Amino acid sequence: MINEYHPAFTHQDWIDNEDRVQAGGEKGLNIRFHNLEAEFRTIADDHLNPVIDKIAGKQTVLSLVPVLASNSTAPNSAWVLSNDFAQKPDTAVEVHGIMSVVLPDGATIVSMTVYGSVRPDDAAKPVPLPGVHLRSNDMASTGAVPIIDFKAFGEPAEPTAETTVKNTVNKYFVEADVTDATNPGTVTLNCIQIVCQ
Repeated sequence: MINEYHPAFTHQDWIDNEDRVQAGGEKGLNIRFHNLEAEFRTIADDHLNPVIDKIAGKQTVLSLVPVLASNSTAPNSAWVLSNDFAQKPDTAVEVHGIMSVVLPDGATIVSMTVYGSVRPDDAAKPVPLPGVHLRSNDMASTGAVPIIDFKAFGEPAEPTAETTVKNTVNKYFVEADVTDATNPGTVTLNCIQIVCQ
């Protein structure tokens, strides 16, 4: 919310032949110009710039470490977290994970880009790409709503429909899954980047 503007600077008139114009002191030019400077800074920082940012549609970029908690009861189906990335173990046939995402309230979701790699042990036996999905759900968890589905590493994927973030009624999360990885190999998720405007 942008606050109403209430001027803090008021000019006290000088009187001819009584007031001497001087640089220093309480009535000096320096203090008056510094007060004007502070007034303009307040106008810019608290009133004009927030409006300009809103009109210009300033973007927020969230670059997230994929801290994926297991959301499957299947044995050995969790992503392995190593420093700042998540990885499917070489021999795992499937992995499933979920992570909460905090998005700026009132913003429009623009895109999601997933950075990572797939490295099969044998180039002739491919390992599938992970399914990475940005979703929302209401506070009662009545059903996840798909927002963005990942298509290819390093390429921004856009929402299926315009989505405005409403943190008072929804929660937002990313799910990442690899299924049917019968051929050995690693799948690595390095970063999930979400852009909002």
